[in-house]
Amino acid sequence: MRNLPGPAPYRAGRLDIEFLSPRSFIRVPSTGATLESMRSLKRGGHGVPRVVAMSALSIALACPALSHATVSILQPPREATTQQPLEVTLMYSGDQQTPSDFEIPSQLTVTLTNGDAPPKPVVLTREPGAPDHLTLPAGQFRKIRFSAAWPDWARGFLKIDVVGLDVSPVIVALTRTGPGAAVATAGQPAATSQTSLPAQPDQSAVQASTQPVSTASGNRPLPGMDNLFMSRFSIFEPIYFADGSNGRNMARFQFSLKFRVAIPDDPRSRGLFDNLYFGYTQTSVWDIRGDQSPFHDTAYQPQVFYSIPDTGWTSPIFKQMSAMAGLGHESNGRDGDESRSIDIVFVRPTWEIGDPQTTHLTISPKVYYYFPSRKEDNPDIADYRGYVDLLIKYGNPNGWELATTLRKGTKSWYGSIDTQLTYPLARIFGNKWGGYLWLGYFNGFGETILDYNKKHWIARIGLSLAR
Repeated sequence: MRNLPGPAPYRAGRLDIEFLSPRSFIRVPSTGATLESMRSLKRGGHGVPRVVAMSALSIALACPALSHATVSILQPPREATTQQPLEVTLMYSGDQQTPSDFEIPSQLTVTLTNGDAPPKPVVLTREPGAPDHLTLPAGQFRKIRFSAAWPDWARGFLKIDVVGLDVSPVIVALTRTGPGAAVATAGQPAATSQTSLPAQPDQSAVQASTQPVSTASGNRPLPGMDNLFMSRFSIFEPIYFADGSNGRNMARFQFSLKFRVAIPDDPRSRGLFDNLYFGYTQTSVWDIRGDQSPFHDTAYQPQVFYSIPDTGWTSPIFKQMSAMAGLGHESNGRDGDESRSIDIVFVRPTWEIGDPQTTHLTISPKVYYYFPSRKEDNPDIADYRGYVDLLIKYGNPNGWELATTLRKGTKSWYGSIDTQLTYPLARIFGNKWGGYLWLGYFNGFGETILDYNKKHWIARIGLSLAR
């Protein structure tokens, strides 16, 4: 947020946050020092000492830039429904010593993006009664609203960009209402306040704007924007490449994505198809320095599952709980004696103990059952792998994270431990770097599905793109 001279932004009727950037203004030229006066100062005319002249020159050059009138955009509410129009509010500020003149456009173009499609333009209409031309005395403000009906395709989390103003985009969560709800149309916004605003806001209005807002879907929490406003495609399991050696030089890499089948009308929906995903993970172990660099084994793991990123359940122990359940397949695509495959049905609750935005603990057991008809290639795999993958993570989103997956087979002490330590490269090399330093250690049975009944250990180091 940039501090500017003049009165503070007016906030009335709701909590308005002003986002400004170096080019987020429409500037109105003001009178100031002329070129000849600058040259005169530079020469130190009229007996003014040279150092004083140069100081005056600096001030004269700076003052016009600081005294320009501005137009800024106000942050809309975080949540919206189709019962109300898409609305963008511009605030015109009289920051000059003399009255400021503005030309008010009759239409304003914004682009909307919901993650899986290119930005689409939407034309907003100026509120009725607003003038084409505006003159503001020094220290006064004026808010002008532009609105349009929400497009039929708009749903879920949406990014709003204002065309022609260099301001940060905003994100809103849109809930679509039923066909019986009244939807405002372009040129008919709900609010049409047109009075010039005083420099000092009404405190009662400001206080009213901070009251809790009821939601159309009860008290269920809104899913996190960081999880939903990405795309229909998003990261599923960690993505990494690492190399290590224990007898043989065995690199390991993993790629994983998930696809959301449908974006719901209501982001809080718990419907089956509204929260249905296809996931795909591929994990390979590569004899990178062997003859002809063959792949030792590759596991192909498609899944279909129902997932709720935040169930709304909390307790004194955990702050957030998510859940997923579905069907999974894993095979290595080989024939004969090296063929391996399993089909499972699984459930996976996840508990976040502590604030997920800071250092916290995550416990996520994946409990599954094998379909007997798909175990011919490896009928005793449960003896070595068991029926639970217990994932335990501890760390900070902005720092190191230790993630360990534990398996316990049903036979003897068979099982495995797979530990991965990651640390942001930005913390090592600077903020322009992405990804993570990755350190891994595996010990036990079944690092690959081909070797589900073979035990070994190995340590690796590499790079992670997502964790």
